[in-house]
Amino acid sequence: MKRLTLLLFMTLSILSGNSFAKDRKLFVVKSNPHPDELPTLGVWQQYVKKSDTFDTLLSASFPNVPDFTCDLWCFESPGVVFESARELKNGQVELRHSWENYDWEILTIATPRPGALEIVAHLVTTSDDSKAQPQEYPSLNICWQLRRAAQFASKPDPYPEFVRRCFIVSEQGCVFLLDTQRRAIPVRSSTDEENNPPWVQMYAPLSAPADLQVDSTNWADYSPDRYRLPVIGAVSRDRRYLAAIASGAETIVCQAWHDCMHNNPGWLPSSDKNGKQWRVMIYAMENDPEALFTRFHEDFPKIASWK
Repeated sequence: MKRLTLLLFMTLSILSGNSFAKDRKLFVVKSNPHPDELPTLGVWQQYVKKSDTFDTLLSASFPNVPDFTCDLWCFESPGVVFESARELKNGQVELRHSWENYDWEILTIATPRPGALEIVAHLVTTSDDSKAQPQEYPSLNICWQLRRAAQFASKPDPYPEFVRRCFIVSEQGCVFLLDTQRRAIPVRSSTDEENNPPWVQMYAPLSAPADLQVDSTNWADYSPDRYRLPVIGAVSRDRRYLAAIASGAETIVCQAWHDCMHNNPGWLPSSDKNGKQWRVMIYAMENDPEALFTRFHEDFPKIASWK
């Protein structure tokens, strides 16, 4: 049974302004020192009947975008098992995951910023014999979900309308996903509703090989269109606001089934004593692509300008 450091579990129905099913439980509510300036964080679990397991999600409610709460499944990764979560200072939350068959844990710190959420992970040893950093690192996959943000979620519209509001950043700037070339879902028939147009898609960087391929059992194919910046997001239904997930390294970004997007970089060298780090940013702001690009380059200055 997973080790949980918190003694008290509370149902999510006590949270004002959010609706949660009875199979969801909250165990961290962060006391936000600046709720008018910073996102308010929480950690909760949702029971998955099919696998008889719990998904662990980090929630962030942003004060600068009306009724905007997003959730991040931390982590949708084989061999990475949630262990605990706790509050830190200044509105931060810490999550710990074990890495199966290794004497290392993944320590993740979620830090609220004005109009943003920063998520940084690094490895910590669980054994006195493990002094040096491992040669390989776990593959981390955050599933960033917009289902609880009414102005961003797909429902009650047909799902392709959600895809129409999602975007990547090409050489021309933000481009909506239904305006990109989207290849059919391999595991679905050509006549399937979810292939007309394709509901899900993966996008590679400009530097990726031109002949990326998937097999017939895959849940999504690669678009021939490529992104210029590792940023993928969506605009609100009224087009007044945008939200995006960004990273500082080339990776595969995708828009998927659960009103979700993925942007999961590799581990990069860090200047601190913790070895490599894994880092992504979540942004929520007015629908101003130039402001998004400016913020992105402030947070990831090593990425070449999109212009």
